[in-house]
Amino acid sequence: MVLLSSCSQCDVQVQHIDRAGATEETVAQLAITGMMCEIACVSKVRKELYSLPGVTRADIQFDADQKVDTALVAFDPKVIAPETLIATVEEIGDGLYDVETAQVVHYAPESSR
Repeated sequence: MVLLSSCSQCDVQVQHIDRAGATEETVAQLAITGMMCEIACVSKVRKELYSLPGVTRADIQFDADQKVDTALVAFDPKVIAPETLIATVEEIGDGLYDVETAQVVHYAPESSR
């Protein structure tokens, strides 16, 4: 199932997808522009995401040769909304980073679907 929602705090449309997985987990994939280096930029985005309640993992896939980098953020949707993840990234450095797209995948074992 695919659902679409939009962020009231930003211009990003969030795509929600349900998939089978080994364990139950919700992961947001955020396409981020504006990151220029792995040390300062990636560290700052990761630190800000980890500081949010309900975030259990924040991995950044950075490539200096790419315009768009990806954050994979595992979070508890009962504690925090994906729109808050987006807003947090976009507020860093007074808008230094921009989230272009967001996809939220909820993984659940087949037996619970």
